Amino acid sequence: MAAQAEDIRRLKERLEGHQRPVLSVYLSVNARIPENQGQAYKVRLKDALREMEGVPEELARRVRESVERQVHQHARTVIFFAAEDGLFERYDLQLDLLEAYRFGKPYLAPLVLALDEHESYGVALVEAEEFRFFVSAPMGDPDEGSERSSSGYFREVDLKPQGLYPVGGGSTDMDPAGHTQQSHIHRFFKQAGETTQKLIARDNVKNLIIAGTKERTSEFRDALPEPVRERVVAEGRVATNAPEGEIMQQFEEIQQEAERKREDGLIEQARENGVRGVKDTIEALQEGRVFHLIALFDLEGEIRWCDHDELAVTNIAQKECPYCGRDTRVRPLTDVLIDLATARGARLEYVRARNDEVAETPNEDVERQRNRENAADVLREEFEGLAGLLRY
Repeated sequence: MAAQAEDIRRLKERLEGHQRPVLSVYLSVNARIPENQGQAYKVRLKDALREMEGVPEELARRVRESVERQVHQHARTVIFFAAEDGLFERYDLQLDLLEAYRFGKPYLAPLVLALDEHESYGVALVEAEEFRFFVSAPMGDPDEGSERSSSGYFREVDLKPQGLYPVGGGSTDMDPAGHTQQSHIHRFFKQAGETTQKLIARDNVKNLIIAGTKERTSEFRDALPEPVRERVVAEGRVATNAPEGEIMQQFEEIQQEAERKREDGLIEQARENGVRGVKDTIEALQEGRVFHLIALFDLEGEIRWCDHDELAVTNIAQKECPYCGRDTRVRPLTDVLIDLATARGARLEYVRARNDEVAETPNEDVERQRNRENAADVLREEFEGLAGLLRY
């Protein structure tokens, strides 16, 4: 995460003082999203660039050709910054961001906000005397991976600098009950737990997943230092001898389920101590009372905006700013949320509808429909697509 923050700092320095108009493109390419089946994003990109005013054809062509040449299978959002003076930067991000196209000032806010607030995950894969550690790396290069292996979203950490090595030893004729072997395993897990604590601090990991066989994950969790144990959000059953791609896929499935539970918890917090609805949430956000925004990923709508005061006006019919009397303009609600969240130091989290859950039996499907309540459903049906957790 430290390297990621440094990348963002350098990017902001390069782009914020740019003199020429910059083409900023955020293109959703996540293959798991139905709207992207059949590489439909290529058509959307072509249409959007054609409809934009003032974009030089050469810039549009370079972006189109870059997407035509390659979109990595693990990428979820492809981002471009391009200008006529030769600037051309591409980022394959392993996070879902709203699709956006701008030509003028570099449109950095969605990228900066998403990476600043990325809910980082670590995965400890444990067996009797094997320990591997993985971290989420949404801005990592999915082609390069890391020193060892990568799924695009997770990359494996090289443990050698941490000094972690398997502890040998097993049962002997003098130890028919295997006490020596169990002692070695306990020592190894204790050492692995201490290494995990160092890695969590170094990579700023907020959530920890323990993966492996059932008996080993429980033993490892018990051996973890208390501050690390508090970060455990899930235990997953993963066969350590499975193919690498299968292991990585299971990591992502476990992480996605943990994210669903976290989102559901946020909705409960919003019900208990939050604000809901576009008008009330925007007003509370502008007052500095909201520290965590929760919005539908496909939230639509427009809102009035005063450029002088940099404030939203929730009455869409009010053409004059109630604060300074100047003319307001209409902006997409999602753009305003990003600007206000950035200015007020609030976290902005998007929740996508869950349409990838497949029931194993007809009865399970009926039960799921009867009790179908998840974060996206509640946001849409009860909160007008927007809610906020309050500081006070």
